[in-house]
Order: sequence, then structure tokens, then C-alpha cells
Amino acid sequence: MTALHTSNPEYFNDICEAIRLFIDTRRIERLESTSVPSEGYAILHTLEGAEGMMTSTAQLYADGNPVAKNTFTVAMPQGALEKKREAKRASKISVYRALLHFFKTPLPWGSLTGIRPTKLLRDSETLLGSKGAKALFLSTFDVSPQKYEFAKAIVDAQTGLYPGENELDVYIGIPFCVTRCAYCSFASYTPDVFKDAETQYVQALLSELDCAKKIIGSRHVRALYIGGGTPTALTVSGLEKVLSRASELAHHAKEFTVEAGRPDTITSEKLSLIKASGADRISVNAQTLFDETLLRIGRRHTAAEFFESYELAKKTGFNAINVDLIAGLPGETQAHVEKSVKQVIGLKPENITVHTLAVKRASAFAAANMDAFPTDKQNAQSVEKAHELLESAGYRAYYMYRQKYMKGSLENAGYTQPGKACLYNIDNMEELCDVLAFGAGAISKRLFLGGVRIERAANVKDLKGYIERYSEMADAKRALFY
Repeated sequence: MTALHTSNPEYFNDICEAIRLFIDTRRIERLESTSVPSEGYAILHTLEGAEGMMTSTAQLYADGNPVAKNTFTVAMPQGALEKKREAKRASKISVYRALLHFFKTPLPWGSLTGIRPTKLLRDSETLLGSKGAKALFLSTFDVSPQKYEFAKAIVDAQTGLYPGENELDVYIGIPFCVTRCAYCSFASYTPDVFKDAETQYVQALLSELDCAKKIIGSRHVRALYIGGGTPTALTVSGLEKVLSRASELAHHAKEFTVEAGRPDTITSEKLSLIKASGADRISVNAQTLFDETLLRIGRRHTAAEFFESYELAKKTGFNAINVDLIAGLPGETQAHVEKSVKQVIGLKPENITVHTLAVKRASAFAAANMDAFPTDKQNAQSVEKAHELLESAGYRAYYMYRQKYMKGSLENAGYTQPGKACLYNIDNMEELCDVLAFGAGAISKRLFLGGVRIERAANVKDLKGYIERYSEMADAKRALFY
């Protein structure tokens, strides 16, 4: 059992994120009083403000006994939003440090639990300067020097690649996949989930897309991205219809990307359609190059089929191909990850993305035996080795993000050859650009005040719900952007 009492219940979920950095639990009990249970872990937290200062105190108990305590004090900022942000930070820092004192295992990203560390670093450099931002990461958030340098290198690599004021991105989502991978938590369906599912979905999507040109107006589409799911899980006919409409919107875009993703959905005919539509970037994702692991995680292809699909994509002549790999898969060691990375590097794709396995609640892995997975230490070594191999081969990390329940509290990172960075990935992960998004589960975003405030319009995830209500979601986009 793990339990938490806080004097500020509005921060309960934020504090739980810090607790889960050390204690692998899905459920954290909410204590209504300061009475501590006799079994398991309990955290008593208080947050107080006085004389212009804010003080967060965390007391950790194990089986009813006090085992660690931390108090963190920071100056009270001006403004309601700034106070709320600092209160969350202070709460997580004191809880993190109390847990660190007991478990004695420093984590690579310290008390940071957010998705976008590089965005935080970039914003901090604007406010505090480079030295101030570095001190914030190292001394306040307890980020390791290696991860700070990693984030700093990514921020520097993005220089000159940010969007202009009159640009926006377009996302089109295809929520279909031929099978569901064991690590997947996305809303995805097989194309035959119900009668004429693909036909109905494509028609609804095209109807929703009818509003795109008017909303875009005089603005320029910087990047158009068709993702999923797996867009190439569509039939040739369905894919052709989506690509035809997308190509109209991407006519003057700087990049046009289609996720092929699953090698078992790639054919010469589909690749030719993608290329003819004007798309210049594609992904062919391996995840691992060991057949026994592919079978274990629910992929319906072999390593040999990945190589065949990659070669077919290469011959089609795209400007950039991305390959995904995952560290932390069950049954794999550092040697497995190293071999997969080396083999993919040998193909010389323009982009390689190294994901750290995140065991999401909605995935099949959530109920799996965790003993089959690499330890956090082993996973960290695998990710570090992948980084070394990629850097040595001339690749540079250019974007990154983190997720909840990641093994070892690590990150996902995209690497690129010089001049081949994916602009959409940068825009999306750094929240630098408005996004006009279509399809089931797609989320449109509009940035205000340079991204200080972001408003969203989210499409429903349920496939039938989307098909029945696409017009409502088009209206929501019009309201957001007009």
C-alpha cells in the first residue's frame, strides 16, 4: 500500500507523479487525515506560505515509522499562475528529496515529471539566462549533469528550426492497426472492427477536413503529418483518398510525413501512392530486430520483413526515413538493444528514434510480470549505449519527450543526420506552433502569448463516436481558430 495526505489536495495528482518515480504503483490512497497506516509507505505533505516565502515539507513513513523528511523553501512569486506553478514544483521537490533520502537512488531527470524537459529548459534560459537555467536544473530539480547536457544539446540543435509567426501544422490521424502491440495505449482498431469501419471512417475524416482550407486561410502550412495508428493499415483505396486530400493542404508545406510504421502494412503500391502525393518523409519501424521479441510484443512481422520493407521504402526515394527502436522490452538485454541499434545504423536512415518502454495502464503490459523486463539500471545502460553509438555514427539528438510509467524514469529521443530533422516533431514536442488536427483522438492546439497559454479542441477517441459526431469537432476547430 502507498498513501498520501497533503494539506493542499489540489496538488494530490502532481505529488503522486513524484511518488511513482520511486514506488512502482498504479494506485496511491488518499489519506483524509494525518493518521499513518501501519503497513506500506505513506507521505504526509504540507505546503505553507508566510513572509513572502513558500515552504513544502514531506515526511515519509515506512510501515508506520518515520524514515525520511525534507523541507524545501522558495520565494513566493507574484501572480496566481506563477504561484500555482511554484507550489507544484516545491511540492514535488520536497517529496522527491524525501524519497531519495530513503531509497538512495538518484534519478536521471530528478524531480521533473513533465513531458517536455527541453521546453522547460528553453523557457528557463529566456527568463534566467543560460547559467540560471543550468542551476535550476542541477541544483533545484536535481537533474543529473548528463541529462542536463543532453537537454541543452537538443535545445541548441533546434536553433534556426523554429516556425514563423504565420505558420501552423496540420495533423491527420488514422486510428487503425493490423494488430495491437502489447505496449500500445493508443486508441487503435483493426480496419474490420465493425462492418465498413474503414469506409465510414475515411468518409467522416474527409468531411471533417472540409473545414481545413477556410481555417488555414492566409496562413502557411509548415508541416503536415499523417500518423496513427498506422496509416498504411488502410486499403489502397482508403489511403489514396486520404493522401489526395492531404496533398491539397500540404502543397506548399516545408515537409509532409506519413507514418508507415508497421512493415507488415507496407507494399510497393502504397509507397508509390505516398510518394506521388508529395510526402517526402516516412517511417518504417522495427522496434527490435529479434524475432522472439517481436512475437512476444504482438508484432506480426519478422526482422527480415522489416529489412525488406525498409529497402522498398529506400528505393521509392523519400527525402527521409525514420526507424523506431524501443529499449526495455521484456526478455531483452543491453546486448539486444546494442545489436538492434548497430544494425539500424548500418542502414543509414536519416532519422532514428530510441524510445524507452513506458508501461501504460491501457496496454497489455500493464498486467504483465515485471520480472521479465530489464531492470531500471540495465535499461539506463542500454539507452546510454544507444546514444553513444548514434553520436559516434554522426547522428545528433534533436527532440525528446518523456511519458508516465517509463522504465528507469528515462526518455524518448529522436536522432537525425545533419539537415534531416523532422520539423513537426520539434513543433509538437516543444509546443511552438498551432496545430490543426483531424481524425479520431486528434487534438488541435492554438498558442497565445507565445505559448504561455494554450487552448485545445480534442476530437473524441471512440471510432463510432467520431464517425457520428465529426461535424461537432469541425465546429469546435472553427470556434478555436476564428
